[in-house]
Parts: sequence; structure tokens; C-alpha cells
Amino acid sequence: MGAAEARHDDLMAQVLKQAVRARIEDAALSCFAADGYEGTTMAAIATAAGTATANVYRYFASKQELFATVVPQQLREAHDRLLDARIEALGTAPAGAAAAGELLDFWIAHRLAVVVLLGRAEGTTFADYPAAFVQRLVRHTERLLDGEPSTAQREVLELVFDNTRRAIARILFSGKDSEQIRALVTVFWSYQVPGLDGLVAHLRTNPP
Repeated sequence: MGAAEARHDDLMAQVLKQAVRARIEDAALSCFAADGYEGTTMAAIATAAGTATANVYRYFASKQELFATVVPQQLREAHDRLLDARIEALGTAPAGAAAAGELLDFWIAHRLAVVVLLGRAEGTTFADYPAAFVQRLVRHTERLLDGEPSTAQREVLELVFDNTRRAIARILFSGKDSEQIRALVTVFWSYQVPGLDGLVAHLRTNPP
């Protein structure tokens, strides 16, 4: 075999390895989003990827390593930044529309990873994210009030924003394609934003 043929074979082998790795990562995301981290096994990921469990371990030493690859810390940080920008720009144009569009684009581009982040990461370092997401939205809302909400008012805010978390995760998980996800999120926001405006107005006129 000549040098050129050897390089060609090495390149083809590398391409195949990258394809297998990508298939494993896609399968892992699907499994984590559907069954959660704790409910997913490496064997299940292998089955979804159409390969052997031993082959999965050739690419990833553990389920933890695989999870960290498909749901990295940077995802959480980016999501928080975009979420903050979306909330802070509410009611302003065109900044509000731009921030909403950036967040929605992020959700679509990373939809299964965001589903995991929002409620399927039990047993990982992201297990606290659902509660942190809710509290982040509560803090943003509190800034719009004249004072601290009462215990009952805070409980209502937490309930509202936990339902928001669940709705977003469900839309991203069940959406068939980016077009449908955009449509569903747009409808959800058309209900949610006016509802939040009304809730804030009520809390302002009914201080604790």
C-alpha cells in the first residue's frame, strides 16, 4: 500500500469514528431527554445508537463523561444569559423581539439538551437547575415590585414559573420540527406575557 492510500484509509477511518461518536451523542441526548439521566443506561444508549455497549465505552469512559459532553456547563451559562436578556427586554422594541428570537433560536438548536437541563438531570451537577430556573424568574419579577412579595405571593410566582419551565420542556421535547416549535412557543408567549403583566399589576396594587 502506498503512502497516499494509507493516508486515505486513515482519513476514512477517522470519518467513520466521528460518525459513530456523533450517533452515540445523539442517542444519549434522546435517552436522557426521554428517561432522565438516572433512568438511562449505557446499554440503552448503545441500543439507540445501533451499536454495542462496549463500543460506547470506547468513546466515553462513563455515563457521566457522556452526559458532560452532550450537556456541557457552557449550555447552562448560555441559557441563563439569554433568559436574562429575554426577561429584561420584555416590553421594549425592537430589543424585546431580538432577545426573544435569540432565546428561541437557542432552544431550537439545543432542544433536547435544554429539555434535560429543565428537568431530566437528576443525579448530575445540573439537578438543581429546575429550581434555579424558577428562582431566577421570581427574582426578575420581584424587581418590578415596590417591595418584597408575601409568602403567599411568592408561592404563586414559584408555581407560575414552574409551570413555565414544564411547558417549555414539553414543547421542546414534543415539537416535530423547528417550525412547529416556533409556532408553539409563540402561542405560549402570547398567553404567558400578558398573564405575567396582569400578575405583576395585581401584586403592585395589593402589596403584602
